Amino acid sequence: MESIVAVIPAWIMLTIGVVLLGIELMIASFVVIFIAIAFLIVGLAGFFVAWPSGEIQLLVTIVLSAVLTLTLRKTFMKGMSKEDLPLETMESGDFGEIVEHDGDFRVEYKGTTWAIRIVDDSELKVGDEVVVEKLHNNMAYIKKTCLS
Repeated sequence: MESIVAVIPAWIMLTIGVVLLGIELMIASFVVIFIAIAFLIVGLAGFFVAWPSGEIQLLVTIVLSAVLTLTLRKTFMKGMSKEDLPLETMESGDFGEIVEHDGDFRVEYKGTTWAIRIVDDSELKVGDEVVVEKLHNNMAYIKKTCLS
C-alpha cells in the first residue's frame, strides 16, 4: 500500500500540539485543547510506534481528538459560567454626576466614567446628579435624583 502522506516526524506532531495549546490559551474554546492533546499523544507515541503512514497518524489524531472532545468537554465546561461576571468590587446605589465625553453623556462614578442606560424617562444634562442603580457589562443603569 502506497501512502499519500509521508509519516510525520514526532517532533512536528509535538510542535503542532504545543502551538494548538497556545491558541487555546488565547481563545478559551475548550475544543482546541483536545485537538492539541491528541497531537501531543500521537507525537509522543511516534517515539515508540513505527507508524505505517501519515494518514494513519492523522486518522488516529482525528479520532482521538473527537473522543476526547465528546467525553471531556462537558467536564471542563462545568466550572465555566455562562452568566456575566458581576462587578463585585463596585457597589451601586450611590450618587454620580453626568458628564460629557466625546459628545456622549456618561456618569462619573467612583473615580471613573461609565456608559449609561437611563432607567426612568428623565431628561439629562451635564452636571445632573443621578443614582447608579446597577452596574452591568461596563454599563451604569441610572435614575435621576429628585434633587436635580
